[in-house]
Amino acid sequence: MSANIEATSTSTQQVQIRLSTRQSKYRVGSDESILLMVPTHLRRFNLSEIVNHLLNEDKKSPFDFIIAGKFLRTSLGQYLEKNGISTENTIDVEYVLSSMPPKPTNAMDHEDWVSGIAGPSLTSTIATSCYDGNVRLWSMTGSCIAVLKKHERSVKSVAWLSGNANSSRLISGGEDQSIFAWDYDSRSNKTKVAYECVGHKGSVDGLSVNSSRTHFASASFDGSVKVWTTSTSDDTVTHATSSSTTTSADGSSSKRKRTEDSSVLSKVPIVSLEAHVGAVSSVAFNKGEGSSVHTLFSGGADHSVRIWDIESGKNTHSMGCEKMILGLDHSAHSGLIATGHTDNLIRLWDPRDQKGLVVKMKLTSHKNWVPSVSWSPTSSVHPLFWIIR
Repeated sequence: MSANIEATSTSTQQVQIRLSTRQSKYRVGSDESILLMVPTHLRRFNLSEIVNHLLNEDKKSPFDFIIAGKFLRTSLGQYLEKNGISTENTIDVEYVLSSMPPKPTNAMDHEDWVSGIAGPSLTSTIATSCYDGNVRLWSMTGSCIAVLKKHERSVKSVAWLSGNANSSRLISGGEDQSIFAWDYDSRSNKTKVAYECVGHKGSVDGLSVNSSRTHFASASFDGSVKVWTTSTSDDTVTHATSSSTTTSADGSSSKRKRTEDSSVLSKVPIVSLEAHVGAVSSVAFNKGEGSSVHTLFSGGADHSVRIWDIESGKNTHSMGCEKMILGLDHSAHSGLIATGHTDNLIRLWDPRDQKGLVVKMKLTSHKNWVPSVSWSPTSSVHPLFWIIR
């Protein structure tokens, strides 16, 4: 199918484009694509008008346009000139429905930097970790419903272990080297510490829970990744009354004494994974393994993403890049790993390709660090979210 779009300015320079979409709802006609001759001065808004005209729908929709894997943010002519492409070529242009920027509905104010957030996928409650040393629980309307106080220094990460409408359990890790598991009863609005995980010798900066919620992993400034069970009835459970030395990021240390509380259980890890050179910032289970607990991914200050076999405790493969890794997540849909860094890039890795180029794509848009990334758990069309500093 082909058509001509007449120029509306004095410029007569035109280019042929092959317009297509993978969103069947917005496909023009029965063909996979449509050929158009269009003026090179057209931009996204003009192309969107053309698509709406061809669709002939009463309600007009905004569209974005992708050429060679990148969104068109200039005119067609500027794009061709920048990339050294002749107007004699046919340009493949894919269009997708524009996603409007989200609008905030509520603000959850904290007294210091917010270091982590766990969304309401298991419960109707949001959990946040903060540099003021507290974990907070929030309602969906933005009201703070509980403040969890146990950490003695900044809390760096938080994650839900389990939950329903009445009760839930979450974990938090902090600069005091500890991981605490918390029970929250929404009916009485009461919280208590279920157990403390001990073993790290540095700040606990990242947490990840496997899909069956039987295990979780922690990443630490001490250079290790540790794997823990979520059970309170296995042989990893003891009672803790010991003191420990806390090491901060600047290398200073201080003694702290744990409160002797016979009702608070202590847990030790089932395995400690050590190969990173320097701090480990982030960790993620292989989400494609379902309920199995075999493979783990981690990223750190040594500019590497490492793949671990949990059963053997071995680092089976390492992948490197130019910058320190601050955040990491694995996608069950694509099998790719996304990482955030101390530059303004997000990198996409394929852990299955251990011989070729493992960084498959670099996403640019940010002007500062990207400390956290997260794949959508349900969608492969709009797969990635990220947080910038």
